[in-house]
Order: sequence, then structure tokens, then C-alpha cells
Amino acid sequence: SWDGDGIIAFIDTAKTARLLKQSGVPTVDLLGELIPKPQVPFVAPDNQQVAELAVQYFLDRGYQSFAACGFRTGLRPMLDQRCLKFQQQIQETGAECALFTPRGGGKEGPSWEREQEQIARWLQGLPKPLALFTCNDTRGREVLNACQTHNISVPEEVAVLGVGNDDILCQLSDERHSSIDVDPQRVGYQAAAVLDSLMQQKPVSDLTFIPPRRVVSRHSTDSLAVTDPELATAIQYIRRYACRQIQVEDVVKQVNLERRVLERRFRKLLGRSPKAEIIRLQLVRARELLAETTLSNTEIAYRCGFNSAAYFMDLFRRKVGQTPGEFRQTSQSPEQIV
Repeated sequence: SWDGDGIIAFIDTAKTARLLKQSGVPTVDLLGELIPKPQVPFVAPDNQQVAELAVQYFLDRGYQSFAACGFRTGLRPMLDQRCLKFQQQIQETGAECALFTPRGGGKEGPSWEREQEQIARWLQGLPKPLALFTCNDTRGREVLNACQTHNISVPEEVAVLGVGNDDILCQLSDERHSSIDVDPQRVGYQAAAVLDSLMQQKPVSDLTFIPPRRVVSRHSTDSLAVTDPELATAIQYIRRYACRQIQVEDVVKQVNLERRVLERRFRKLLGRSPKAEIIRLQLVRARELLAETTLSNTEIAYRCGFNSAAYFMDLFRRKVGQTPGEFRQTSQSPEQIV
């Protein structure tokens, strides 16, 4: 018989959880199928923050039509929850969010071919341009396949954002898939830390949720839901040159609009000014560099287009709520910190 000291597992049934608990071997679950009443401690990405990140990502691109696509209800409760939280947060903005529900096939659900047809028909009946959130990258890849075989344009008609940032799934074919990086290294590191505490008979939390790192943008969301051509030009210019010390006057020169008109249109669509959009994108890049590199604040300030490291550090603290150093410490994967 196996004589192990601890277990980290993907527990998919109550029976399995019960047997593991009865074994007396310290166990940590990574799957979450028994939420909200896990029988052993559970560590996973924070679905609330995943949904918040996805919603803001689409809103920043001007989308007004939204949908979420998961698997058959009850098959993966944590993934069901992810889609529902996305829908709830979209509804809180005053917009609607359609949810895909597979039909037919009995207990096992519809066949893959039938479900592909269902997804395509569902998408064809939704308003465009559409921002589509999928519960994970596997579902995202299936949606992209349905779009490709039924001549639905990605990202022009449907922008697809998944969860997991699985390199193989996201880089597969020309339809490279945008996805939310849920920091699996930190999830694993925290699961090991919880298991270590259990093995030392220390108290632990039943539920531990890890915040996502960021959205990794690829082809499947490389589009703006902006019908105003001047505004689209301005936004694209800002996205390309935000970190090159551009000013609002530089943006105005790219479009045939007065500054006050451009400001008004920006606020109507995005809820912020062109200057605020420039700063937002500078800070997005700064967060990426803090999380993924060991560059100094001075170098990051330079690369992001800030006039000085002091200004960057002060602005970052005011906007993000942490100093750059604090953000780096909480955002980098354990192996980067070590």
C-alpha cells in the first residue's frame, strides 16, 4: 500500500474526497468541484477577480454586447461560477450578458459535432460586435473552431477571451487565443504551502483564492468595438504610442476633430479622457514589467514613457494602491521571487 505524507489532487467526486479524508493523509484539492462545501482545503484562481479583469478588458475596448460560454451546467461547478460572475458583473454595468447552455444528449450532453453547431447558431443570433468570455482555454478553442467552420469572423464579429493562458491551446493555429493568466505557479506554490501546514498540523483556511496576473492579448481580441472612425483612430494611436511620452495634442493631430470634441467622445465611450487612457496604458505596461522582470523603477519609468522615476512611483502608488515594490512582491511567481 502507498505510504505517502501528503496529497495534492484534482478531486472530482464527493466519494473521492470522503475516502481521502478518511485516509488521514493531509490533502489539498485544486479542482473545486465540491464548492461551496469542500471536504478538504481547496486552492484555486479567484473567479471574482478573473471576471472583473475580463469585464474591464472588454469595456476598455468599447464593447457593448457581451456573452459567456461554459460547459454543461453542473459538469464543472467552478467553471460555471466563473461564467456567472462574469454575467453578474456585466449586468451591474447596466448591460446584458447571454449565457450558452448546451442542449440535448441526455446525461452526457450533446456530441462534440452537435455542440459545435449549437455554439455557432447561438453566436449567429447575438448582436455584433460581441465580447465573448469563455470559462477556460479549452472552451475558448472550441468556440474558435465553431467560428472558423461557420464563417464567423474573429475578432471583428466576435472577440474571444479565455482563462488559463495555456501556451499550447492559445498558440494553436493562426487564431491565437487571448487569455487570462491565472498564475498557476502561485496556485501550485500556495497549495504546497497549505499542504505543508496540514502536515505540521497547523490550522489552514478551507478556501484559498489566488488573484489572476493579467490578460495576455493575442489575435482573438485584437479589435475595437468602436464605430466612430475618428475615435477608433485616436484609440489605436494611443495604444501604439502610449509609452513614448505622447500628449493629448499628439492624439488630436491624428484625427479631424477639435480637442474638446475628442474629449467628449472619449468620455462617452470609455468613461475617461484621452489623457487618462494614456496613463492607464502606461500603468498596464508598468505592471507587466514589474511582474515579469527585475528592471529597476528608473528603467521601467523610461520604458513606459514617464518623465521620471519619482513621478512614476508616486503615480503608481496613487492609481494602483501599492508601491511598485509591493506590487512586484505580490505579483511575481514564487520562482521569480526566490
